Amino acid sequence: MPDPLVQDEKALLQQIAQGNEAAFSSLFYAYLGSLKPFISRLTKSAEDTKEIIQETFMRLWMSRDKLEEVESPRAWIYTIAANECYKYLKKQSLRANGLAQLEKAGRLSEEDMSTIHTIRLNEINRLISEAVNKLPSRRRRIYQMSRDEGMKIPEIAVMLRISSNTVKNSLVSSLKYIRKYLASKGHEW
Repeated sequence: MPDPLVQDEKALLQQIAQGNEAAFSSLFYAYLGSLKPFISRLTKSAEDTKEIIQETFMRLWMSRDKLEEVESPRAWIYTIAANECYKYLKKQSLRANGLAQLEKAGRLSEEDMSTIHTIRLNEINRLISEAVNKLPSRRRRIYQMSRDEGMKIPEIAVMLRISSNTVKNSLVSSLKYIRKYLASKGHEW
């Protein structure tokens, strides 16, 4: 006797294959709860887990033309997620090992050390930009006015017609979030 859950999932996959976004959303939320801990055990990062889940379902959506051939939806989805985790871990390992080997060699010139410093700085700046883009729009705007445009707290308050305390609290919250985001990516700030 066929498993009714598998049959329901196969029906969802067939609907997704036809471009049904509601079916895609149903499948996404059906798997979200079980994929999170599976991926999180491998990445040890909430942000990276979220990114891998998004990548997994993006791959599923992009492979709509193959969905009708899938016999075991659960196994297929977990295989995609595992492959995404593998790619993530490989990239993390290559990045960490490459820099560690360069530093371990101890024969790096001042110019090489400067290059490594520049690479790390660029990586941190990229991560800060990612974190800022994840802030709520109002907090992001206040942060950008302060950091990118060089505006002082009272100037921001006047321009946005809010209190200086609100601006200050928003900046404190933003910086706290950015530090936490950097720490989750293995960088201290």
